Amino acid sequence: MRLAPIALAALLAALALAACTDALAHRHARGDPDALAHRHARSGIELIEPAPGAFVRRTFEDGEDIDWTHGVFVLDAETGRTEGYAVAGLESDEHYYFDVRPGSWIATEEWSWRAEWGLLLHRETGDSWRWRIPALSLEAASEEHLLFEERKDRERTGRFIIANRLMEEVARFSIDARGGEPEALFSPDGRAVVLELADKVHLVPVATGRPAVLFDPPLRDDGHETPLLVRVDFRYAWILYAGGRGIVVSAVYESPEADRAVERHHFSWEGEALPAPACPGMLSPDGRYTAVPDGSHYIATHSHMEHLERPWPSVTVTDAETCAPIFRVRSAHAYERVWSAQWLPTSEGIVVGVRGGYAIARVPHAPALLPLPSDYPGPDPAPTGDGRYFGYGSRVYDIAEGRWRGPPEWDEGLFRWGASHRELWFHSYFYWGDGRYYWLQLPPKIEYPPFAAETAFRVAGTGSCLRLREEPGENSRILDCLPDGERLLFVESGQPEQDQYGYLSSPHLSLSEMWAEEGPWVRVRTEDGTEGWVSHGYLAHD
Repeated sequence: MRLAPIALAALLAALALAACTDALAHRHARGDPDALAHRHARSGIELIEPAPGAFVRRTFEDGEDIDWTHGVFVLDAETGRTEGYAVAGLESDEHYYFDVRPGSWIATEEWSWRAEWGLLLHRETGDSWRWRIPALSLEAASEEHLLFEERKDRERTGRFIIANRLMEEVARFSIDARGGEPEALFSPDGRAVVLELADKVHLVPVATGRPAVLFDPPLRDDGHETPLLVRVDFRYAWILYAGGRGIVVSAVYESPEADRAVERHHFSWEGEALPAPACPGMLSPDGRYTAVPDGSHYIATHSHMEHLERPWPSVTVTDAETCAPIFRVRSAHAYERVWSAQWLPTSEGIVVGVRGGYAIARVPHAPALLPLPSDYPGPDPAPTGDGRYFGYGSRVYDIAEGRWRGPPEWDEGLFRWGASHRELWFHSYFYWGDGRYYWLQLPPKIEYPPFAAETAFRVAGTGSCLRLREEPGENSRILDCLPDGERLLFVESGQPEQDQYGYLSSPHLSLSEMWAEEGPWVRVRTEDGTEGWVSHGYLAHD
């Protein structure tokens, strides 16, 4: 999610930190302090200097309250222990922006335009450094290397430095700095950096430091102008990071009439163009299945509402090679604010949103829905652990034992898994933003192909009958009273229209009654052809 989708990946990686207490226990884990200081003194990057004692660390046991008001934390799903990290010597009300990077790196800077210093900690070794923010910016990290951009009074220059983990210069290169802020990511093996800048995507081998243009958006011949936006799909890249299947570039074009077209281009980490996947959707880790969300959506960020052009969204699991559908889950969604559906690392199922919470739609043999706790934010399966652990903000749910691990409920912000289930990163103090989706859903149902083209329901749970009304609302004239079990067809009545605020509305919904006790209302047709409105709360998928 919910925040702009383009900013989703950067926000899912962002963490905030501030004051804490204990001293970092493992500062010189790899050698004596004198040898460490001598090594730093030989650094090849003059703008970066060692910063001993810059961070503090504390361990919280499973179930222990986190009494820090600010900080960045990593939870071990197996033990339930949480490590907290902070900048030493801060007052409790001072805010820092925190970023967790691959390779055990933790970077931070004061959350202010007046911030002077950036700080960097290697969590495993305890080594720490600092640099002047007006002169340098950290853009990406891998196990062995970091990418910095030189700045001039905080302004972009397009001059980049690749450093090793000893802060020694490995390579320098320059790229046209026109455009917005750069977005960068190291390849899974750390041998190359993909860098989006000024609507072009570059691939830079670490060994040579020589950038090559990977993608320069071509002009379209269908009336759409040059790209409105070009982005490496970093959220998708993170999902595929362990497998390292390649780079996905999204180009968004806009016509003079404000029509938009989106293209996706695929490349290997060696820079070779790859064909697009045979089947659309979210690919499972083993490449055998795809999950295809259905039900278009419109994010109305300020009204906290989402109105669907097609109600009751579904998720269809298909064979990734043939695109043939295997099964479909009706009333299941794959997006919600900053949450999006994720496959289990075993590829045995995908987490989807359902009425009242979330579930795993299992694939092999007999597909089934396995319920998960409905705590918000939505569950995110760990990248390892055989599908056993699910992150929920500052906590982990162990599905094998049916228990929670980590601190009690806490005022957490964004969270994300590290390289394994031994690292769930989270932090405090982050504004989620508006735009949560509210999907129109019934109790979920698994269906098998061939799928019916129509949307049908059965009246359920009234104990007597369901009133069919002439218009939405309980004061409207009653046309009939339909007994439990009666079959109804959903009536699609024209195209969605825009309301006075420019938001899409669905003609089958009465927005004024959307959240009334008896609503929302759905337009249906009975088997004898009578059309009218019924309360959504007494329907089930046929």
